[in-house]
Amino acid sequence: MDVLIAAAARALAALKAEGGMPSIMGWVEAYRLFSKEVVVTMPLEQYALALAQLVPIQFIGTSDTEYYGGMIPRIFNLILEKNYDEATRLYWQLTPARKARAAANAYSSQTQFLNRMLWKFEGWLNGFNGGPVRQPTMRINENTMNSLRQALVKSGITPTDAPNGDFFVGRHPA
Repeated sequence: MDVLIAAAARALAALKAEGGMPSIMGWVEAYRLFSKEVVVTMPLEQYALALAQLVPIQFIGTSDTEYYGGMIPRIFNLILEKNYDEATRLYWQLTPARKARAAANAYSSQTQFLNRMLWKFEGWLNGFNGGPVRQPTMRINENTMNSLRQALVKSGITPTDAPNGDFFVGRHPA
């Protein structure tokens, strides 16, 4: 088995390690086994921003962080500059948005299905395009949309002032 692991490590440049959730042990094991050979990244910001204060993390992505606007790159840059106090303050500032996002995605672990419509709406709140999503897709309702929008405001992020219905058309319709 060690020979297979070593061969795989030589063929990789980076490893997006998010397996084994809800525990971070999958990431810890991947980091322990492979971080000397390849870039090991934790794509989930709620874990990555904390871990990056303890061990070197070169990249966080990809995992729907556009919902937070430019905050995740901003916090990550503060961590790279070793400005942990400000990074941590901003991390906690995002708590209302993080909780709303977790509530909106709570079904995921049971269904093993990501609601890409929901993710696209989260990005649209911060200037991404929006618009139709190829089928099949799950739906998003007005209450969830309003909850996500209000949580951004509580987190100090100004979402678009366009009405939620505009999301379904998109900013650049064909």
